[in-house]
Amino acid sequence: MAHIDDIKYNFDSGARANRYHVEFQLPSIFGGGDAGRNMGLRVESCELPGREIETKEWSEYGQTRLLPTGKVTGGGTTTMSFICDQSFADRLILETWNEMVFTNSGSEVAMGTVEHPIFAYYLDYIGSIEIQQLRSDSRASTYKDDSKGIALTYTLHEAYPVSFEAQELTAESGDLLKFSVTFAYRNWSSEYNQNIHERSFLNKGRAILDSLLSGSNLLSRFGKEGKLRNKLTNLDNRATQLRNLFGGG
Repeated sequence: MAHIDDIKYNFDSGARANRYHVEFQLPSIFGGGDAGRNMGLRVESCELPGREIETKEWSEYGQTRLLPTGKVTGGGTTTMSFICDQSFADRLILETWNEMVFTNSGSEVAMGTVEHPIFAYYLDYIGSIEIQQLRSDSRASTYKDDSKGIALTYTLHEAYPVSFEAQELTAESGDLLKFSVTFAYRNWSSEYNQNIHERSFLNKGRAILDSLLSGSNLLSRFGKEGKLRNKLTNLDNRATQLRNLFGGG
């Protein structure tokens, strides 16, 4: 039988909000492959995206229920805060990316301006953004060489900066300059890296239940399983829930 300390061992220290890394795959005009992959942008804050299934109330009679309308919202906008370096390289990259949308800078025919925008082709200015949540026990300097250091990755597809806020300068503060940028994106995908530890007491318990359930199936052929199978099935369901909770396969 599992000791309470064995169960506590399987709970880690929890995910931390400050353990993250953001990578930007810039549009092809910046250069494809690694050339367009900018890891120098210092993101001070960001958010993992959400998803909503649109519903409406419906009732054939009596109490209403919420049913899907057929629309799922998984895209939209997200705002990130950046820290500026002394050369303002971060702001320059994002400002240039934003200008590409309405200046048609990838074209050799015409150039647009704020007063007379000429919008580029959609595929010419979209990129992608990866938000990587890091495990608490991974080292920031080595996580890229260790896939186990990344707990999950959210990728925002077809992303581009739609707006950025003005920056306030003041003689009353020597704090680092920061600025916020809002990105539009079409949808997102997620990839979870499950770092599964050995949990022998759960594995053994599951093996025993599987064996007993097989035996009850044999008894059912002779109509002798009775309440035994119901109890074993309930235990089996509980065992499955525990294994899922502790990350067992």
